[in-house]
Amino acid sequence: MCLDFLNQNSGAITVIFTGLVTLATVTYAILTWRLVSETRKLREVQTEPKVSVIIQPKEEYLNFIELIVQNIGLGPAYNIKFQIDPDYEEKERRFKVSEIGFIKNGLEYMAPNQKLQTYLTNLADDFEEKCMKPFEIVTSYQNSAGKTYKDMFLVDFSQRTGIRQVGEPAINEIAKSIKNIDKFIQKYVSQYDPSIEIPASPNTRDEGARPPSHRR
Repeated sequence: MCLDFLNQNSGAITVIFTGLVTLATVTYAILTWRLVSETRKLREVQTEPKVSVIIQPKEEYLNFIELIVQNIGLGPAYNIKFQIDPDYEEKERRFKVSEIGFIKNGLEYMAPNQKLQTYLTNLADDFEEKCMKPFEIVTSYQNSAGKTYKDMFLVDFSQRTGIRQVGEPAINEIAKSIKNIDKFIQKYVSQYDPSIEIPASPNTRDEGARPPSHRR
């Protein structure tokens, strides 16, 4: 009976089987295409540059702000250009951001994770005025295949309002410890042989100097 049913409906069964095979083939083709597409995207990510621009305080003193440009991507960046809008002028040090060497002339190449940083400003001076003068830094660069990227970064000092530093930075504590050791050695040597002169370190030459406050 089963054989009779198959013989009588062999045409329909063949059509159904052919349809299932076709559907499986189409599904496999779609999955293969998606896999190839994801592999291509992954390859692009692994060779894609990403030039980042941030401002960051120095560890020793929160009010000293540095401008940091870094390629955080996995691929090298080429022909990096910068635009400042509007231009920012640092009055205390008398320079403009647009006049900084790598900002003005651009960079031919940045390796992955390569970083450039430079002093930007001291927020202890005219902080309220600087908060009213945000500016944008626009970057343009290319990957190894010549594809162009363009990003915009906002520099807004008002975002640092209320930030404080608790405790003493480790590097300052080390400097103080070295200074104390320096004083002890000088005192010890002078007691036993005053004829020996020990050059004073830079940290001990100016006893009146005091580190700046870590609060704004």
